[in-house]
Amino acid sequence: MSFLVTGGASQVGSALARQLKEAGQRVIIASRSGRVPEGFDSVKLDWLDASTLSNPFSSGEPIHGVYILLPPGYVDPSQNIKLFIDKAVEHGVKRFVLLSGSAVDKEANFGISNVWRYLEEKGLDYFALRPTWFIDNIYEFYGKNVREADEFKTVMPNAKIPFVSVEDIAKFAVGIFLSEKNDINEQRIVGPELLSFDQIAAILTDVLGRKITHKPISPEELTQEYVSSLGWPEDYAKFLVEAELGCDAGSQEQWWGKPENAIGKETTKEWAQRFKAKLT
Repeated sequence: MSFLVTGGASQVGSALARQLKEAGQRVIIASRSGRVPEGFDSVKLDWLDASTLSNPFSSGEPIHGVYILLPPGYVDPSQNIKLFIDKAVEHGVKRFVLLSGSAVDKEANFGISNVWRYLEEKGLDYFALRPTWFIDNIYEFYGKNVREADEFKTVMPNAKIPFVSVEDIAKFAVGIFLSEKNDINEQRIVGPELLSFDQIAAILTDVLGRKITHKPISPEELTQEYVSSLGWPEDYAKFLVEAELGCDAGSQEQWWGKPENAIGKETTKEWAQRFKAKLT
């Protein structure tokens, strides 16, 4: 079977593409930026450019399933994604897997929620992945500061999070794509540990062999940090900082210990050992 992975250079997208390929499946990467993991065929797809929405289907190759990732930096690109879903159905796509989030409300007036409801309203075979925070974001968001200053900054001095690894999320998604039928259409995915950022710093200290410090800062400071260091638009940076403030108030901790959770296997220490060279 063939699968289209949108946002194929993203964390989950690249892991999913690799794991599907390792499972013997054909994978096509859809990318706005042109960054594509080595060894994969690709096609240009930009959620903000409606003229690209038919590109994945132009060759006539049947595509069984599509992984949908909303682009970072934009709060609601859902209108074009809905158009894409319609085109995908017209071209025979059977299953959609949407990357949502543990705290995302399907009924909210927000990009991911709008796409989620559309998949349901159309009566499609879909699945919403609902992971808690990625442990991999320690590298993506804070890796530069860890390498250069032996510290990372957050607005979350009190937060506890069941961090989950991207590899575990991708493994779950592969199972959803390859199963004959899924009895549910959403799943919250948590990691195996509930940790604070101070505990993350202690784990990094142990694995890297040097003192790593977690430094709480103000929301205004972190917003500017994201804008200057990661190049994010200010509105999107503010949006994420607001989410982090919610996390500090317990928005992620509340999912810990729920019997209905799917639980990833990779611990934060195992992840840090795997990423040691990138954080050194």
